[in-house]
Amino acid sequence: MARGISNRTVPLDQRGSSSMSGRQIHALRAFDVDAPRALSATTEPFAPNRVETSLYTPYNFVVKNLFKQFSRFANLYFLFITILQIVPQVTLSSGIPTTIVPLLFVLIINAIKDLIEDVHRHNADRIQNSSMTHELNVVSMTFEAVKWEAIRVGSIVRVTQGEVIPSDMILLGTSSPIGQCFTMTANLDGETNLKIRWVPPEFRGLEKDLCGPSPSTPALWHLIHGAKVEVEVPNRRLDRFKGTVMPKATDAKISLGISNLLLRGVLLRDTEWVIGLTIYTGADTKIQQNSGETPFKSSTLSSLTNRMTLHIVVLQLVLLVIAVCVQSATWTSPPYLQLSGGTSVLDSFYLFLTYMLLFSNFVPISLQVTVDITRFFQALVLQRDAGMMYGDVGLTVHSSDLNEDLGAIQHIFTDKTGTLTCNNMQFRRCAIDGVSYGSNDPQLDASLSPRTSSCAKPSPRTSSLFHNYRTKAQPTLSDEISPRQSGMHVNIHDKALRRKMQEEHDPRAIAFFTNLAVNSAVVPVIDAASGEIVYSSISPDEEALVSAAKHFGIVLLAHDTTSVRIQRFGHDVLFEVLHVFEFSSERKKSSIVVREEGSSTLLLLCKGADSVVLPALSPASAVEESARAAMKLHLSTYAVEGLRVLCVAQRVLPQDVYQIWHDKFQAAKTSSECSDEDLDPIIAEIETNLDLVGITGIEDRLQDGVPDALECFRQARIKVWMLTGDRPDTAVNIGHATRLLSSDMKLFQISSKELDASERPPTETISDLFQSMLAAASSQELALLMDDVALELIVAHEVLQKEMIAASKRCISVLCCRVSPKQKEFIVDLVRRKTGVITLAIGDGANDVPMIQRAHVGIGISGAEGQQAANASDYAIPQFQCLKRLLLVHGRWINRRMAILTLYMFYKNVLLVLPQFFFGIYCLFSGQSTYYDPLYQLFNVWYTALPILLFSVYDQDVSAGTSLAFPTLYSSQSFVSIRLFWIWIGDASFSSLVVLFVHVGAFMYGPMAASSGDEGLWDLGFVMNGIVVLIANLRLALEVKCWFWGTLGGFVFSFFLYVSSAYVFSSLVSFGANFYGVVWLVPNLTNGLLAVLACALCLFGVFAAKAYVTTFSPRPSDICHEMDVCRIRGVVPVRTRAPDSSNVPS
Repeated sequence: MARGISNRTVPLDQRGSSSMSGRQIHALRAFDVDAPRALSATTEPFAPNRVETSLYTPYNFVVKNLFKQFSRFANLYFLFITILQIVPQVTLSSGIPTTIVPLLFVLIINAIKDLIEDVHRHNADRIQNSSMTHELNVVSMTFEAVKWEAIRVGSIVRVTQGEVIPSDMILLGTSSPIGQCFTMTANLDGETNLKIRWVPPEFRGLEKDLCGPSPSTPALWHLIHGAKVEVEVPNRRLDRFKGTVMPKATDAKISLGISNLLLRGVLLRDTEWVIGLTIYTGADTKIQQNSGETPFKSSTLSSLTNRMTLHIVVLQLVLLVIAVCVQSATWTSPPYLQLSGGTSVLDSFYLFLTYMLLFSNFVPISLQVTVDITRFFQALVLQRDAGMMYGDVGLTVHSSDLNEDLGAIQHIFTDKTGTLTCNNMQFRRCAIDGVSYGSNDPQLDASLSPRTSSCAKPSPRTSSLFHNYRTKAQPTLSDEISPRQSGMHVNIHDKALRRKMQEEHDPRAIAFFTNLAVNSAVVPVIDAASGEIVYSSISPDEEALVSAAKHFGIVLLAHDTTSVRIQRFGHDVLFEVLHVFEFSSERKKSSIVVREEGSSTLLLLCKGADSVVLPALSPASAVEESARAAMKLHLSTYAVEGLRVLCVAQRVLPQDVYQIWHDKFQAAKTSSECSDEDLDPIIAEIETNLDLVGITGIEDRLQDGVPDALECFRQARIKVWMLTGDRPDTAVNIGHATRLLSSDMKLFQISSKELDASERPPTETISDLFQSMLAAASSQELALLMDDVALELIVAHEVLQKEMIAASKRCISVLCCRVSPKQKEFIVDLVRRKTGVITLAIGDGANDVPMIQRAHVGIGISGAEGQQAANASDYAIPQFQCLKRLLLVHGRWINRRMAILTLYMFYKNVLLVLPQFFFGIYCLFSGQSTYYDPLYQLFNVWYTALPILLFSVYDQDVSAGTSLAFPTLYSSQSFVSIRLFWIWIGDASFSSLVVLFVHVGAFMYGPMAASSGDEGLWDLGFVMNGIVVLIANLRLALEVKCWFWGTLGGFVFSFFLYVSSAYVFSSLVSFGANFYGVVWLVPNLTNGLLAVLACALCLFGVFAAKAYVTTFSPRPSDICHEMDVCRIRGVVPVRTRAPDSSNVPS
């Protein structure tokens, strides 16, 4: 076992520590691979490979969980109330802490939830840590089975096909003779396409036996023993890695990249075995670095609830002070009490605490647990909605805490590719040497390549390892496109291009398609069923380009780190690979330096966005300039047609120029102080003086239902921002296709084209355009388009940011093109900070994760680009059209329900508590309670809990079909505000007065008083408590719009619980002698009539107000509810007018 290492961390400079962005230039992880020694003897041991994601142990669960729960204000508050109940001077329950019952209920429910979650974590940790792998024993030179938790930095590990990689390790050897292996990273980023990893070619140059049918452990150990390894410190970057290895046999450093790194958690596929050197273990692995908690998000309703709680606490303190002051004054005034003086400060303090006990339920103890349980069941309902299913995939809820925000969205920020489109790329058009090929009529090739009305669902592909493939038959160029040959990626029909390739063998056309085949990151595999070559790539664009090359006779057969093999018109051609510069969001291009076998010519092949390729072109002759001008025109034409365009270019590299550049690049690449980002400017030096060969046009069709969904959002007054990497012309075309733009809108554009054409400074040009937007007529619908150049200037100037926000408020839609992931995040963050609106971001790729996590609500789409966006989101949906139902139907329902839940929870607690405050008039504000304490404490958790839970999960004020038919309902009314909060509190205060004085008046002046009878304090309290339960439930019933047997049963069962528990408490002396027998004395006709009277007085005002609004000033939801009711009953509604924008308040 190669566990013995020399462990040292090497600081490079004193500028700071490593950052999360991946620029790890300040510190290194360095060690020497040596003979086994005790790792614990090293001065700075690395993290063990044992993973512990659990939060608790059997020994600390109770303490840690209680500490966590009592960090919440509500729980701490009620713990304080419980302690007060056992203080003799202030207790109202004879020293019995009755509040402990509801408090324990809340604590136990949360503890059970935490325990279940942690048990799952423990089980997952145990399974992972106990998994078996094979580690090299350097004494016996054999691989021995060990548990994952035994692996350490420096361990040499062998993994076989179908096993999961146990740690992050450098690939040393594989069963492939060319040093490649296939991995599937679904566990890491959700991508199911195979990825290739390579043994560094320098390793194979030093030891020939590293790759082949069986590993040579002596050769392996001879190579790696004593090697000096330097890698970047652990970080979260999954797409970049930098390190070096210096074997003892050579003084040269071998540079390492992401293509040489196997990450923990990935699955080895189509490769018999691999051997790797462990460099990161346990918490240092990239999968664990990325498994940290996502940014904390809370709904806007939660923030509003905190404000309401603060208001109710202030009200409580005011009432406490009033009670103490009044008691102090009235206590000393009666002469018959014969008091020598006023009450002491201590007595007033005790009275203050006594009233705090009386008012303890002012803060609803069950609010948070009710909200949590409600959100849980709402999430279950959402996930089971067949209306948001696409195939077998439905909605997934990752964060139910944001449910109510789904009904209050004001801005949507959406990616385009894979979000609004199918991400199923088709090669539609191309331009080569100034000549355009392919039709712009999508129906022309319908018979050649089937075009379905819905996005094709990805089908599982059975593939096998592919090394040196030879086709059984030579590829031919027919007039028909074979679906198997082109898959779903080629839809071009042009006989002129076919003739150029097949008959004329035009060198420029050949160079064009050779570039597409050679300069790619596509994995060629063999379909197990047909035996034909198919291509797999994480980028659908790449698949389309390579498939197009194959269709026209340039077939990609195989490639590794040192060579690429293609078949050109039936003849194999081998290219030696010298350098590969992969595509990134920052570079916006990919390049490869190759040398064709049998030739000494060095060729740089490049393809990328026109914004980076065109400026890098070499000066052209008159003839070349004419061809370039034509291709630039074609480029604009393709973009207007909505196609995704790429420029294809090449450069013949002089040997001396290449050698000078190569020496500079290698020095930087092997320098420990140079990061990957620092290499980009050096790479750009060779990607100049390019010759433009051609342009590609790829079609990515819109998903079903996208235009309709965006039109519904527009009617719902939700502003939509489309953030795309496409050029402006393409963005405008997509805008019209999706109905984000219309012919009635006035489109303002701020792009590099307008800025270059202006004679004024760019910042002034942008500012003037924003001012002209603000000056436009209010009746004119506006739209705004910005590109990356304009956004860079806006980012740098605070004034422009403010002007952009002001101008965007006037816009119906905003389109941002050529934007990077960082710019997407900036736009979302800027709008969120400057406007205060509730934002939603939706995307399908890893580049959308920053904006998804920055928005209030993040939506991920399970797309062809993997599951990273879906995994990082709050909600994951299979198609964009599902967002319409999620927001307009469920979002609105939940927003209304949760608003009423929050208001109702405060209402019923004020209704319960205030009668005791007003009762102080009759008890000199002595703090005497009128309620029997057990009944009082069970009010929230028993007598009023079930109805509000059922309401919050199932109630519907309008049907789903009506919500979709009238999108204006979404923004037609506000369901919760501080104003509404005080209206509900005022209603509760009035009802509490009615509850007390109706009963007191009846006892003092009613039949009971006339017959010289009397009822005791507990009789009065029992009747009042029962009426409070009844009123609270009936008040909620007035909000119910959709009655079913379960809802009705919930209300009946809650009141039955009160009566039955009261009978139990009244029948047993052990529950208190004062309450014994009360229930048997109270039931009579008088009390029954008092209950009816009190309920009528309390609820009449609310009922009358609702009846007036519904009859004389109906809201859109009232009209739609009436339409639904009439439809169910089969009658024609009296009011037939449907809600429209005129019914929607501004």
